[in-house]
Amino acid sequence: MSIVELHNVSRGYKNGERTIYALKDVSFSVESGEFTVILGPSGAGKSTLLNILGGIDRADDGSVKVAGVEVTALSEKELSIYRAHRVGFVFQFYNLIPTLTVQENVALMKELKKEALPAEEVLDKLGLHGQGRKFPGQLSGGEQQRVSIARAIAKNPDILLCDEPTGALDSETGVMVLEELQKLCREEGKTTLIVTHNASIAKAADKVIRIKNGEVRAVETNDSPLKLSEVEW
Repeated sequence: MSIVELHNVSRGYKNGERTIYALKDVSFSVESGEFTVILGPSGAGKSTLLNILGGIDRADDGSVKVAGVEVTALSEKELSIYRAHRVGFVFQFYNLIPTLTVQENVALMKELKKEALPAEEVLDKLGLHGQGRKFPGQLSGGEQQRVSIARAIAKNPDILLCDEPTGALDSETGVMVLEELQKLCREEGKTTLIVTHNASIAKAADKVIRIKNGEVRAVETNDSPLKLSEVEW
């Protein structure tokens, strides 16, 4: 069953008399529980696409459906509720609050969604048992990114949107973080979309969406995705 459906989605920005398209006539679908990589060079439109899926930006044309919700039809208030309840975000630079402990950062999700999962439970799942009383600055980059993932999944969202989640990490730590995301996808059924320019990650994906100059150039399904530990980096 498709949990993400885009049909003829475009997003443009005015530059004088010209319109520069970040996305142009984009269509694809993602099935529930798929580990999906959106692959392309810098400036390809990947982050714009992720922002539209996450309800941060709006498409100018086309249809965007996530878990049966027509995102393009939502009001600003409805978009706020959509972001808070249905989408988990994982960013390149973690975006943790430095003055809160690890547990408090994750427990913030209870403020957004009453049904949020207990912080300790999620931290344990991400291999962070015993780290809850530390502050983000006391953790390694890989541990901070796992806290960021824990915070995202604490909402129990419909989809996880990850914008270059390993971009600030060395390759070894990046593999560890990606393994956590793949594990969540495989064992918890969390539909995960990862934006990246790293072609190696695509070898471990169920689906690869190749994007360039704002257009989808190919949608590939991988019947035998590799484990992250099997990928040559």
